[in-house]
Amino acid sequence: MPSPQAFFEARLEDARIQALAAQRRFDVLALFRLAAFVLAAGACWWWIRSGVQVWGFAGLGAFMAFLILVRAQQRARRTRDFHRNRELINQDELGRLSFHFSREDEGRHFTDVAHPYAGDLDILGKHSLYRLLNRTRTAEGSRKLAGWLLSPADPDEILARQETVAELKKHAEWLEHWQATALLHKYSEHQVGSLYDWVKEPVDPHLKRLLPLRWMAVVTISLGVLWISGHLPAWPFWAGILLHGLVLRVFNSYLRRLSDQTYRLGKTLAAYAELFSLLEESPFASRWWKGRRTGGETKPSRAMSGLSRLFNRIDYRNNVYFVLVAGLPGLWDLFCIHSLDRWKQRYAPVFADWMEALAEVEAIQSMAGFAFAHPEYVFPQIAWETRILVEAKSVGHPLIPYDKRVTNDFALSGDGQTVLVTGSNMSGKSTFLRTIGINLVLAQLGGVVSAGSFVCAPCRVFTSMRTQDSLEENTSSFYAELKRLKQLLELSSREKGAPEFYLLDEILKGTNSKDRHRGAEAMIRQLHPM
Repeated sequence: MPSPQAFFEARLEDARIQALAAQRRFDVLALFRLAAFVLAAGACWWWIRSGVQVWGFAGLGAFMAFLILVRAQQRARRTRDFHRNRELINQDELGRLSFHFSREDEGRHFTDVAHPYAGDLDILGKHSLYRLLNRTRTAEGSRKLAGWLLSPADPDEILARQETVAELKKHAEWLEHWQATALLHKYSEHQVGSLYDWVKEPVDPHLKRLLPLRWMAVVTISLGVLWISGHLPAWPFWAGILLHGLVLRVFNSYLRRLSDQTYRLGKTLAAYAELFSLLEESPFASRWWKGRRTGGETKPSRAMSGLSRLFNRIDYRNNVYFVLVAGLPGLWDLFCIHSLDRWKQRYAPVFADWMEALAEVEAIQSMAGFAFAHPEYVFPQIAWETRILVEAKSVGHPLIPYDKRVTNDFALSGDGQTVLVTGSNMSGKSTFLRTIGINLVLAQLGGVVSAGSFVCAPCRVFTSMRTQDSLEENTSSFYAELKRLKQLLELSSREKGAPEFYLLDEILKGTNSKDRHRGAEAMIRQLHPM
């Protein structure tokens, strides 16, 4: 296998070549499309002027060619955009290797100031583990990745994720393809909340009772056929049309509100349907992956595509000609509402599960991309212990460049143990503590860690390293640290759950040395009572 940098550079060059080829094809098709349109218009004009029928057929053929070229140009545009997305992805990957992050998302909106370790270990923020890992392309995927970083998994889940990451990292081209496809719909992610709201919202019971009136359209259209054929006068048909208008007026407010969402939600559904299709057709065999790929009797991609088409049909009502010709006589809107209601009844109970599975797939792909980009990192060994166990060889900080990174060994075994790290100012004590902490987070995430070897048992990481004052809460930095230490004592006093692994830096630094020593000793004694 080539090095990650060589791989990304080769993929970047290939993407540029493919994008240029697709752009050239797009330009050529644009010229042919224009020529076909001009030919169709000219042939029709000459047919009308000369009356020669062959020119009419020529105009029709040119118009058909125009439509075919329109579709071909759309495909060429999509291909071009797909390969341009590949360029962005590989440029982003090359930047990550030197810790230059091009994506704006820093994960700050997931920040919780009271979180046990996120602030001190740079889990979220400008130069953070989240930015280093994040390769998600949907809002739901980003949320899931942040949630995993902020909440350690249980041992079974860790091992399942490790198995999946080990399989996925061997298929970097597939990971790239997923991201490039998701980027084709990069604006759709903003409508996920509206989509959830729509799925949960039931149709008004009063309106639902009126939906059987949609079959009036069959009677009205039949009356229209009988009128045109001369078997009935016109007034029964027009009376039916008037009645249709009165029925649709009852639904007008609901339809207007629904129509305002249809275009955006339809695009969002089309995007997720395509991603689900990639998921369903993926070749991976790990048990974790299979659990997310299972869609029951109906595949999520098919259900999403069907709902997208229904939303597109609702959007037809914005065309006045369609309304006059088909919408009003056929009570089109009522049939659409009925189909949407049936979709909700069938799929609403599993919709949230589908979206959750997709979010988890995106999060696991971020971990796999990180593992591929750092082949020297190792999967930690998870020990089935109920006590503290951390054994690390050549452990380094994943957010420090290789040429500046210092690695160390570390071992801690058994409950009630405290390791005191001492040294002169700026000797790397704080960085060492963060190195242990951030690799424990990675280990319990299910990913690879920056170490030669790493063994750990499940634990709850807690840190107190960057306590700051708060003007809003009228809190000094010293009092903020006291609150933080109190939080640690409360967590450690709980008997349930994994043991606490705490990292404290310069305890009680807001007071004099003598009081600091006394306070630190008292703190340790409380954490480890004799």
